[in-house]
Amino acid sequence: MIKRIFVSAYIIGLILSSADAQNELKTNTLITHVTIFRSQAQITRLASIDANEGIYNVVFEKLSPYINLNSVEVKADQAITILSVSNRNQYMNKEEKPEAIKLMEDSLESVNASLADFKSDKESIVFQKELMLANKNVGSNQTGVKTDELEDLMALYHKKLNEFKTDWFRLTKLENKYTEIKQKLEQQLAEYNNGQLQLTNEIVVSIKASRELQNAKIELSYLVSNVGWQPFYDIRVKDTKSPVNIMCKAKITQGTGEEWKNVMLKLTTANPAEGGNKPELQTNWLRFYEPIDYNSSNIRKPMSAAPQRQHLKMEQDVVAESAGMASVSETAINTEFIVNTPYSIPSDNAPHSVDLNVLSLPAEYIYQTVPKLEKGIFVMARVAANNLVNTLQGEANVYFDGTFTGNTYINSTARDTLNLSLGRDKRIQIERKKLKEFSSNSFLGSTKTESNTWEVTIRNTRKEPVRILLEDQIPVSSEKEIEVILTDAGNANVDEASGKLKWIFNIAAEQSQTAKFSFEIKYPKDKKINSY
Repeated sequence: MIKRIFVSAYIIGLILSSADAQNELKTNTLITHVTIFRSQAQITRLASIDANEGIYNVVFEKLSPYINLNSVEVKADQAITILSVSNRNQYMNKEEKPEAIKLMEDSLESVNASLADFKSDKESIVFQKELMLANKNVGSNQTGVKTDELEDLMALYHKKLNEFKTDWFRLTKLENKYTEIKQKLEQQLAEYNNGQLQLTNEIVVSIKASRELQNAKIELSYLVSNVGWQPFYDIRVKDTKSPVNIMCKAKITQGTGEEWKNVMLKLTTANPAEGGNKPELQTNWLRFYEPIDYNSSNIRKPMSAAPQRQHLKMEQDVVAESAGMASVSETAINTEFIVNTPYSIPSDNAPHSVDLNVLSLPAEYIYQTVPKLEKGIFVMARVAANNLVNTLQGEANVYFDGTFTGNTYINSTARDTLNLSLGRDKRIQIERKKLKEFSSNSFLGSTKTESNTWEVTIRNTRKEPVRILLEDQIPVSSEKEIEVILTDAGNANVDEASGKLKWIFNIAAEQSQTAKFSFEIKYPKDKKINSY
């Protein structure tokens, strides 16, 4: 049977000041489990001790400086009575560096010595060259120099200058090579040193052993900060006839100073973020244009857009298949992933990926485009959101047809369906243009009428048919004196409140279809309206 004690406050140093050092048991402890929250983690350590009957101080050494002392919990075997728990800092302890780090430091010292030698040798070359050129005069002004002596002297100068040049380039090449090695060593050492903390923190558990102990267990758990995780996804779709494979992963970052080696992980969260990236049409409110008077404090603000609604209906039932890399459970306030495989996460403040689970979801595929905002065809997959239990909102890398197409977002707030943007399909071309021959401005009395006709042409250059949702809009009046009349909807589905027009086209391979719509705007000719 296991007994436990919760520590809500610490008596710092009171017990240690009177404790006999010979009764201290310093034993290697092993981190066995880590539960990671959004901005902290619960660490569980296990110690095994051998001792005779009596009172001892069991020391848990080299702990993170980010411990929340009020969170400490100690559990022990039945033969052990926990008397007290305290905290201390052992500032005299020196952290032992790994052999690889020691080797890099020795190498850096050797490289710096070589660079100093190269610099000295190059300075010597410069000195010799300057000395030789400073004493280049031979003979005297009266007698001059003989021809054969001049030739010998020139040959000597030529030889020495070539030697200077050769040695200079050789040293420069070595200097550049050693400088590159130095920079790499310094970078690796800086990364190591930046991730290292002085692990002088210690937890001392005072215990009483009622009998001789052999391999008795004491478990210590505590919360630490400077750690957290974020969900992210890989979305892979082979083609528009295949299911959507969603791999949920976690990016874990920790700089606690403690190394997690082959530990069992549990991840928990309750506050996923929201996101999305498909462009959405907003209601285009039409009103009179009024120049802004920057000297006036009464600047008119535009009206906010009306809320948008979902329109398409799923045409198939969706069943999810999950490949479990983590056991998943959901409570009223959070979701927990218990990872089935142990992981090692170093204390380097760098993100480390952990696989959680894979969902294989049948989907309805449709191409969508909003050419007024962007001339691109977006491939969209729609899956049943009620099968995405335990799915958290996060950024996703999208791979479509074996190619990375960009990033999208998985939105955990979806209730009925989840729309996934799989990127663009450049094999489908689109053009939106205003037909000038069917557009005009006219005046009747005090009223101005603007007639507009727009045409959108979509060409499918693929070898198979595609289904495309086209969205466009006409402006919506927010003024009584402005009248907007849709004269030709072009067989579009019209939302009068927002002015949205929608078409669904089934375009055969290597064929085109066109959507055309017309509208009129009437308003007093002595006023201006905003652009639409």
